Amino acid sequence: MTRLSDHFSGVSAKRLSIVETSRSDSNQHEFNGTAGMRQYLGKERSTFPARFIYIGNDEEDRLMVDDHVTWYDSRERHPNRSEHRLYFRDNDVMNLASEGDVMIAALDREGNMLLVIVSDVSQLLGDVLWLFGLGELPGSAFITIETAESSHASDALFYYIAEQAGIQIEEKVSDSWLDLILERFGPVFPRSRQLSALALESLDGEISPVEEPDNTLIRLLDREERMFRELERHIVSSELRNRTETWAENVDDFISFSLGVHNRRKSRAGHSLENHLEWIFTENRLEFQRGVHTENRSKPDFLFPGSAHYQDPNWPADRLTMLGVKTSCKDRWRQVLNEAARIPEKHLLTLQPGISEHQTREMDGANLRLVLPRNLHRTYSTSQQSSLMDLDLFINEVLKKQAA
Repeated sequence: MTRLSDHFSGVSAKRLSIVETSRSDSNQHEFNGTAGMRQYLGKERSTFPARFIYIGNDEEDRLMVDDHVTWYDSRERHPNRSEHRLYFRDNDVMNLASEGDVMIAALDREGNMLLVIVSDVSQLLGDVLWLFGLGELPGSAFITIETAESSHASDALFYYIAEQAGIQIEEKVSDSWLDLILERFGPVFPRSRQLSALALESLDGEISPVEEPDNTLIRLLDREERMFRELERHIVSSELRNRTETWAENVDDFISFSLGVHNRRKSRAGHSLENHLEWIFTENRLEFQRGVHTENRSKPDFLFPGSAHYQDPNWPADRLTMLGVKTSCKDRWRQVLNEAARIPEKHLLTLQPGISEHQTREMDGANLRLVLPRNLHRTYSTSQQSSLMDLDLFINEVLKKQAA
């Protein structure tokens, strides 16, 4: 279980006002501090290395700038009337900020500031709020998160979302599984099914796929993520040691290697999720097929009971179920709507926390039902939760159709 306090001494958040984002005249290059911020930034004047990140509505709409910020008391000559402020210089990230955007200010354990601006229309807004322990949108004044009390049930999801948002968070890797991985596969990346199987083997007797499918899925994802990160660090650090001089002369080769690392992380996360769902469905005695075609080259991730039943015109459509699987939805959830035309109600399992109400209303209108692990339901509003399914409920619904 990852706690915010493992990575940050303090986290605060606010929604930006029109004054703070105005680019006319001299601009207001500072934010009013709060007592909560003084708890981790201190009372004395301090200058911190700072990374500014802007997160827009898609991957192309991102920007990162490294600079400094200064925390100071604007009334330091009046000790009984302190008023702390966080000063920053004009930069390209802040020039992109608009009224209503969310700003998160965090001080990491090494004394560096992270200032993340998330557009109020960004599809990653809910993800970033979840990442920093925010259950709802902040107001116009900074609120401070109790980092020691804010934890994330899924380590895998924590690091996945941080990477998707372009937020670099140093992971504490213990190498506790590296010897076993190297003994089994050597210093190479195994196929996704092989690593998923090893994660399952390592949790033998500790998980209950029938009694607790939601918790089981999260534990399997976390264990495989831990194993993968340990192996990745071992392999990549070796490559860096051995090929630094070569890369100094061939930058394209280094860029290709870096892209390979990034793409492997993204593709593995999706395969890992499908692998563990397949095992859980099998343990629950569901009849299904994975990745079979329906029509027009469509290929849902899971089809219940299977292709033969789907292609049989005499098989009742209300006894068919399809499940799309996406680690994060964004706009890609619409792809599921074109799969399995015989099945009017689509199901989509995702790990994305806090999808906006606007987007879930669109999903409801398109007759798409979201399936999420139970502990992610609390990242949605009360009105949204009424239409969500957890994995346990989804399995039971399919079993009822299977027994009909």
